[in-house]
Amino acid sequence: MRLKAMSLSLAALLLSASAIAAPAVKVIYFTASWCSNCRVLTPRIDEAIAAFGPSEAELVKVDLTDMFDGTIEERLAMVKTAQETLLAHEARYLWDWYGGYTGIAAIVASDNGEPLSCIMRIMTTEEIGARIAEGIYAAHRQPPGARKPEGPDCPAPTRILRESGN
Repeated sequence: MRLKAMSLSLAALLLSASAIAAPAVKVIYFTASWCSNCRVLTPRIDEAIAAFGPSEAELVKVDLTDMFDGTIEERLAMVKTAQETLLAHEARYLWDWYGGYTGIAAIVASDNGEPLSCIMRIMTTEEIGARIAEGIYAAHRQPPGARKPEGPDCPAPTRILRESGN
């Protein structure tokens, strides 16, 4: 009985340690080497994210450089890799929203992938840092489903735009 209680305590300690190690938010960034918006946005995101510790924010790049090159099999493999990356970060839905587009980043809660905010080219490094900080605050202080920081929403998902004809 004592060994079982010790095992449960050790398991709880390991679970809490892994929760502490996980960042509060992840910045999921759709990028490509040929993306002109990315050439402006990448250094700003990199500088802003560097101000936060690994327990606060993590940058996850979804590289779409080869999306339009290579054989159909190579392109499908790249899409599958991108989708698997998003799935691993609880943000698979972002592929349905923005897959194939670059120069946009979504800030999501690490615990459940809930979208919090977006980062776009027009934002300065300081604005990006403030947006990440708002996301971190929301992830720590607000319950899932109620974590909507102030500021502009993310662009409408591209699939919705295509389906509505806009």
